[in-house]
Amino acid sequence: MKKKILSICVAAVIAVTAISGASLAYLTDTDKATNTFTVGNVKIDLIEQQRNENGTDLVDFVQDKNLLPIVGSAQGAKDSFGLPTAKNYVDKVVTVKNSGTNDAYIRAYFAIPSALDDGYETFNAGLNVLHFNFGNKVVDGAVISTYGNEWNWKHDGEWNYFETTIDGVAYNVYYADYTKILAAGETTERFVDGVYLDKSFDVKDDGYYAFNKKLELGNLDMNKVQCPVFSVAVQAGGFASAEEAITSAFGANYNPWGGEATNWQ
Repeated sequence: MKKKILSICVAAVIAVTAISGASLAYLTDTDKATNTFTVGNVKIDLIEQQRNENGTDLVDFVQDKNLLPIVGSAQGAKDSFGLPTAKNYVDKVVTVKNSGTNDAYIRAYFAIPSALDDGYETFNAGLNVLHFNFGNKVVDGAVISTYGNEWNWKHDGEWNYFETTIDGVAYNVYYADYTKILAAGETTERFVDGVYLDKSFDVKDDGYYAFNKKLELGNLDMNKVQCPVFSVAVQAGGFASAEEAITSAFGANYNPWGGEATNWQ
């Protein structure tokens, strides 16, 4: 019997615009262009949350956030959720839930406009105009990053990374594999926690600036900044790792937004 692999994808947008979504059912041994299979049950939900007004609970994320330069440090003081207390930090707490009945391997992608991110080849976070924070978790009152623990963002010391174009805008894409098999009904630790504008960001009569330099934005509209998030899942049965499962299901160098992708590493 041919080996069958069932997987599903969900997408969302960290943005100041409306959310968008997509799904994909994938079976490696079929030649049908469109298929709706029920071999196993791999299903995921991408969950996006933010703090409520009082900071006492996490609630569903609401779009149309204002991006303002951060006041304070996003790496400084944290609250009981492990989220920064700095002013103008934009919450975007992203997790993935296995809502199916089969254990699964998970990969998540975070795309940030290339004009606002210092990516390939230097990856100098100090020159990022729009920053994002990796997820945190709180254990016995201690704030612990999920980076390099539950979420593996690198391989051989290099970022999991590529560049692509989404809706005419150039993006740098970072992705991470969940290091554990996600059992049915369980939810991952946090993938990312939020975004913020660098304190050097400024608006002048002739355009947008950061680090005392005018930004070359290309097709990016600073009044409509989007940071798409995408997640994929593949059944855990038969595979030794998320990388093996996802490569088998989607192929090597998978770009969930389609189109050309460059500068893979």
